Amino acid sequence: MPIDRHQATGLYRPWQPPSFDEAENRRDRPSVGAEATRQGVQLPTVEELETLYEQSRREGFAAGHEEGFAAGRAEGLAQGQEEGRRQGHQEGYAKGEAEGRTQGEARARAQYEAQWQQRLALAASLIEGLEHLAERTRETLAEEIAALAVEIARRVLQDELRTSPERIVSLVRRLLEEDGAPHLTIRLHPEDLPLVREALEAELAKGGHRLVADAAIGRGGCLVESDSHVVDATVPTRWRRLVARLWPESANWEEETDVPDDGGEGTP
Repeated sequence: MPIDRHQATGLYRPWQPPSFDEAENRRDRPSVGAEATRQGVQLPTVEELETLYEQSRREGFAAGHEEGFAAGRAEGLAQGQEEGRRQGHQEGYAKGEAEGRTQGEARARAQYEAQWQQRLALAASLIEGLEHLAERTRETLAEEIAALAVEIARRVLQDELRTSPERIVSLVRRLLEEDGAPHLTIRLHPEDLPLVREALEAELAKGGHRLVADAAIGRGGCLVESDSHVVDATVPTRWRRLVARLWPESANWEEETDVPDDGGEGTP
């Protein structure tokens, strides 16, 4: 864009020739170096200034590096601790949950087994105590006391069979191991049969055994049949074997509820 004469007036200053007096004065005035030399002051050389600059730069770099390293290390340490704490918490939680579940299941099984053994021990203890009592008081109150104790033991066992129906699995497994013969027929109460079939599926298939639902057999017992023999492991029979040696009159097993006879169905 063109500039007119009036605008250019304030932009430029007219040239003034230098004063010869000022130039003469500058020639007569000594230089800074000369004045310093005259006064005995030694000014640093260019090399010394460069060395001083480089030293200052290195010291500043070292100080900055040290400060930056300390700040970065502190921040990295804090981040690493936080990340480690988070990962450790996740891994520890997952591991603790798995171990707790395993330990809880094992503890529950152990507690359940212990309770079952305690009940059986209680029943055996009652019968054993009655045996000693019967020997001492057979001619007096032995009959009534023995009958009462046997009834208590019977009710305890019946209650255990109702609350722990899976005990039939342990009985069948033990009978299969003791018998050892193949192709056995195992008669069970219809409600016990699914429990045994699910728990001992591999053993049954391996031995070629057959499960048969038989409503005439009470819960908690079974009848094992082979071509050569029969093992009666029903509850009444087992009860008679246990009690008959103590008090034959109380060796009969009486179910609290009648089981309807709805026939049996073979299950391979």
